[in-house]
Amino acid sequence: MSTTERRPIRDRARTRRAVLDAAERVVTRHGANVSLAAIAQEAGVTKSGLMHHFPSREDLFAALVEQVITRFWAEVNAHVDPADDRPGAFTRGYVRALTGDSAYLAELNSATGLLAQLGVDSMEHVLAVDPEDPARWNRAFEADGLPAGRVWAVRYAAEGIAIGIGTAYVTDEQLRLTRAELLALTETAPE
Repeated sequence: MSTTERRPIRDRARTRRAVLDAAERVVTRHGANVSLAAIAQEAGVTKSGLMHHFPSREDLFAALVEQVITRFWAEVNAHVDPADDRPGAFTRGYVRALTGDSAYLAELNSATGLLAQLGVDSMEHVLAVDPEDPARWNRAFEADGLPAGRVWAVRYAAEGIAIGIGTAYVTDEQLRLTRAELLALTETAPE
């Protein structure tokens, strides 16, 4: 190797992230039974390199769920308008993120998305990785300034429509109308 050629510097955090990103892609495409070797190949590391960061499949999938939790939170917050100081700003961001403004959440929640592939049909997987996740969401919604019943109705309706996006069950027109109605529900806060 000449003095001008440099070997790539191994960065533990960057490699870990590459493995998790690769796991998201491969599991979404091929399901949760995909081999660790396939994930390692997608990440550009050896299987032993993957195992250095994640000693077991369970460790890898727990870290994957943790990454999803973190990215979900970040995606919603990225869709909250920082100039919007009216009650419901967080809930509006949540609706926008889940009803089409976030490509990541659209893919994540799709019938063939990562959550479906991992078999995360109950939230037990999430709670095992981050037991504080429900409380964090609940605090954010409770602090949003809308009546509690309205917040929960809008939140769960947005989650329900998100699951149907991209399927024959939710047309583009239905999505447009539902999104508009959910956002309208966040604009007023009559008691």
